[in-house]
Amino acid sequence: AISGLLGVMMAIVQHDMKKLLAYHSIENIGIIGMGVGLGTMGLGLHNTLLAVLGFSGALLHILNHSLFKSLLFFSTGSVYKQYHTRNIEQLGGVIHKMPQTAFLYLMGAAAICGLPPLNGFISEFLIFLGLFKGLSAGTSYQAITLLLAIVSLALIGGLAIFCFSKVFGIVFLGSPRTEIRHPVSEVEKGMLIPQYM
Repeated sequence: AISGLLGVMMAIVQHDMKKLLAYHSIENIGIIGMGVGLGTMGLGLHNTLLAVLGFSGALLHILNHSLFKSLLFFSTGSVYKQYHTRNIEQLGGVIHKMPQTAFLYLMGAAAICGLPPLNGFISEFLIFLGLFKGLSAGTSYQAITLLLAIVSLALIGGLAIFCFSKVFGIVFLGSPRTEIRHPVSEVEKGMLIPQYM
């Protein structure tokens, strides 16, 4: 929970798009850790449901994280290739020049925030479900631990939505902040096809 919260809070204050994504990796490893912890708690309590929900949520989130984080890094690379900067404060209005990249980044951002019906929602839902099911499964100490994990996971999700709303709003929807002295257009299909895949 601490890893997830610190990762997302550090991501919020970043101005470099790649550093922001790197801190979100720390956040997502924290979510995976909560799933593994829940699964381990299920094994310790001999509760098969908790173990299955925790471990399956963690494993699914590992897969999901590799998918949506790759998409976000590819999209950021497309923006960098065309604008020659990753600084959020120097970008703006990218959606007008690169609409497909903007759409793809938005899909990755929605998935990493755990919004339904995308893949990040499914794995986080399994972990949430396990955490709620575990509240009545053990001692009061374990219930307090699970309650703190629930609050942390909800806070992580809310802060991730805030972070990516800020980034997408500034970079893609906002007004251009600096004068671009070279023509900018959508990247070639060779860079878009892997992102769509």
